[in-house]
Order: sequence, then structure tokens, then C-alpha cells
Amino acid sequence: MKIVLTYKMTHDWNVQELLTKYQKRLQRVIDEIWEHTTWKEKKVKHRYSIGNGKYKYYETTRLIPYFPKSNEFKRKLRNQLLKDWPFAKHYVDSAIKTAYSILESWRQNYLKGRRKRKKPVVKRKFVRVKTTLMKVEGSKIRITVKPREEYLELNYSGEWFYERVKDWKVGGLIIREKDVYLTFSKEVEFSSRIKIGIDSNLMSLDVYHPEKGWIKADLSELHRIAETYDRIIDRLKSIQKKAPKRISRLLKKYYVRRRNRIEDYLNKLVVQLSKEFPDAVFIFEDLNKFSMFNGNGRKFNRKLSRSTWSKIVQKLSYRVPVEFVNPAGTSSTCPVCGSRLESRNGLVECSNCGFKADRQFVGAFNVFVRGLGVALSGGEAGDLLPNEPGGELRLMNPKSVVRVNLNGRTFTHLPP
Repeated sequence: MKIVLTYKMTHDWNVQELLTKYQKRLQRVIDEIWEHTTWKEKKVKHRYSIGNGKYKYYETTRLIPYFPKSNEFKRKLRNQLLKDWPFAKHYVDSAIKTAYSILESWRQNYLKGRRKRKKPVVKRKFVRVKTTLMKVEGSKIRITVKPREEYLELNYSGEWFYERVKDWKVGGLIIREKDVYLTFSKEVEFSSRIKIGIDSNLMSLDVYHPEKGWIKADLSELHRIAETYDRIIDRLKSIQKKAPKRISRLLKKYYVRRRNRIEDYLNKLVVQLSKEFPDAVFIFEDLNKFSMFNGNGRKFNRKLSRSTWSKIVQKLSYRVPVEFVNPAGTSSTCPVCGSRLESRNGLVECSNCGFKADRQFVGAFNVFVRGLGVALSGGEAGDLLPNEPGGELRLMNPKSVVRVNLNGRTFTHLPP
């Protein structure tokens, strides 16, 4: 597995002309791709809950965008962009690659209903520098701006992160007006790692470890922090009209405090988790929180909005390998016979084989089983029918390293 770390350092270069021209070229690439995009109609199935675990289905017709990706189109586009381009040609290649990346990101959000059919606009000034424009000697990097004419030089040996990355491979970098983002990569072998299943709940993370059993990480303090500040913010909003400027300042202050308190708690939680299971692959459910808001009431939706599952996963991925599995049926499938479980006051019971256990433990155990690539009914994942929720995995690569001094909570080991 490749670990990629990104760090920021300031610079005093005069790169305004490069940034401005690159921004215009990048927008021009997006415009050209957008003009040649084909839109095709496709029928999409939707569903909504009608209660008692039943759903009603309906179809809509959507326009799906397909971007031109032929080598001929890219070559023609590149030749057009190189006209009157005063800098190295590789910056044009970088702009084309970045434009496709921006449009693919927009497409994914568009298909999820989070973006309208409106062309992306580049508002920030930055330049993505390819490794072909860089010459690396130890901690010194020379960047070509104009071949045999103009270069930028930097040395990161005096930066705080130098000791962490002095033996790592330097990757591409991003230049902005006052700073530059450096990326470093290193291949790491994760051998003999145990997989652990994690069931994400509103007030806890329930972990199933094949050797340590069931471990519950209590998140009630996290919700207490969020709820306390939400009450303060709601109260200020209710009287904002009486003193708009003063209340706006107070709202800004409490929003920042809320965010900082939650970030501090999450960082400590993640450090504790990674220390508790140093040689484990963390298996999470691939949850979509937005699909859980329908039909559960305002009080539940408010609690759900305070959940920070994606942030926990993101911060953990900085330190340990993380994988995702299909969340369907993890808390309602009997781990013994594969039948549907009935829930009663936090416990689940199987009417077929008589199995009875805590619902959150069953969820964590089933996530663990599915993470091994085994169907919840006991068969191999390869033997599953196409429409049956299986043990499909999606790897999440590490992105950075977060180091936090841990002061506080420890986990309580509960019997499986």
C-alpha cells in the first residue's frame, strides 16, 4: 500500500503571471470538454419508505454526461492550448489532467443529486506541477517555469516535517500565491494484519476483534458537546434580529468553539483507536447519512446530523488501513443461520434458530464477517447472486499523519 503525505510551506516567489495564465487555460479546457460532452437519457430507479420495512418504487429519466476522452480530442486540445503559451509545455498537460479531474468530481456529485447541470468554474488560483518539471536533489527541489530561462527553487530541510519524509519519494506539488503543497509517498507492506469490524452507531462505535471480542467506544460525550453548542447557537439565532452585528460575532465565536471542541475529541478518539488496534485493518460500513433522514422525525434527524462517522473514518485513514463493505442487513441478519432478526429493546432474536444477542454486537460481527469476503448467510462471497448484499470491498488509502497527545477516555472491554 502506498502512503501519501501532504505538507504546506510558504514561499516568496513572484508567480502571479503563471497562476493567472494557468487558471485561464484550465477554465478553457473545462469549457472545451463541456462543449463536446454528450448527454444521454437513462432511466433511474428510486424508492421511498412506506413503513414496516416496505418501499415504493418509481422511475425517472435523467440526463447522464459523457466526456470526450479520445486521444485525438486531447491531442487537438493540447495543440490549441500551446498557442501563445509562454511557459513549459508540461503545464498544459497538467491543466488538461486537472480539468478532467474536476469534471469527474462534478459528475459524481451530479449523479448523486448534489450538483446542477451547470459547468464548473475555476475560482481559485493554483498550479499543479508534474514531476517531469521538477529536479529533486535531497531536500532541494528545482521547478522549471520556462525551459533554460526561469526556475523556482525550494529547500524543505528546515521545515518541521523534514524528519518524517527525508527518505520518502517526492511527488507532484501545487503552487499557490503564498504557499506550496508538497506531496511525499512511500510503499508500505501491511503484513499479518487482523481485520476488525466496526458498527457505527449514534452514541457508540462497536468493534468486533477476533481475539479481543466486543469493544464499545462511547461517543455520548461527543454528542453532549455538539448538543450544548447547538442550544447556544439556536438561542442566539432566535434573537439575532434585535442586534444583528453583535449576535453575528457571537455566532461566529461559538461556531468556531464547537468545531474546535469536536475536532479535539475526534483526534483523541482516533489516536486511542489506532493505539488499541495497532496491527489491524479497520472495516467500516459504507454509510450514506443523507439517505437516513427520511421519515425518522425531527429529533432523530438532529441527532443524526451530529454524527461524525465520515470524519472518524477520514482521520483513521491517516494512520491505519481502512476498508468499506456494503452496509445492507448487517444489524438485521442472523450470524448463525442468515435469517432476518427481530429487534426488541436493543436486542435481536432469530425466530428460526433461537439466536439472541445485542443488536450493536451483531452489527459489528457481521461487518467483520463481510470484511473477510464472506456472505452473511455463510457462503463464499463469490457464490452470491448479483443482487444479494455481499462482501465487496473498497480500499481507502492513507492520506496524511495526525499526531495528537491523548488525555482522557479509554475503552471498556465487554464480553462477546
